[in-house]
Amino acid sequence: MVKLFTKEYGLSNDQTIIFLHASGSSSRMWRHHVKALKEDFHCITVDLPGHGNSRNVEWTTFDEVIEQLIELIRDKAHGKPHLVGLSLGGSLILKLLEREAHLVDRVIVDGASPQPIKGYRKVIALTYFLSFFKNTKLIAGLMTKMMQEDGVAEEDCRTFIADLQRTSRKSFRRAMSQANRLKIEGRFDNPAFFLSGGKESETMQESHRLLAQRNHQSEVAIYPDKGHAWLFSDVETHIQLLKHFLQGAAFPEKLRGI
Repeated sequence: MVKLFTKEYGLSNDQTIIFLHASGSSSRMWRHHVKALKEDFHCITVDLPGHGNSRNVEWTTFDEVIEQLIELIRDKAHGKPHLVGLSLGGSLILKLLEREAHLVDRVIVDGASPQPIKGYRKVIALTYFLSFFKNTKLIAGLMTKMMQEDGVAEEDCRTFIADLQRTSRKSFRRAMSQANRLKIEGRFDNPAFFLSGGKESETMQESHRLLAQRNHQSEVAIYPDKGHAWLFSDVETHIQLLKHFLQGAAFPEKLRGI
């Protein structure tokens, strides 16, 4: 099996966190988290197939990527790792919980639904459009403008655009199409935190509430007045959430439990 590109930090620490990035991004999106947490945790960042330094590894199916992640857990994790995932990364966590929940400890799933959200076909169509034009100056300019208006730092905008342009077109389309069609029962015993932006689909927020009802060790929260992938514009709040859920620190003031 082809191995994915990974980087490790805080190797001497006992507890592992594995970070799974969003589609079109790369492991670089977690660099602020790693800087804040590597003194306390063994942090592993992963470039998923078709992305970052794994861009020459073709994305095939969710099940095959899950096998790659299982191999990673068995090879590198210190015991049962915590998992943190945004969007596509969150969808992979949900799929992994369905198959091999016993391999992991706590999970944070941000911006990912166990069922197709309302309007998912439009999302898939937009993904196909974006895959063909993502390397143009027009798309780069539009996305930079949107991100900066949402409060994303200039450096983080540049990093995201560069990662998007490096992403394999075919893998980008496959990953997003499969993630948006995902259907998962979602029954597990792991402590879990489900998170979304307040402006995200009500379908996603309702699915998170249902998951929490089925799994008594779960928590659910939204970031009011923010959309999908809000962590790019408020990394500190996302890091504070990890410290809350994994270390018992204070709950982030900007989030609202539901």
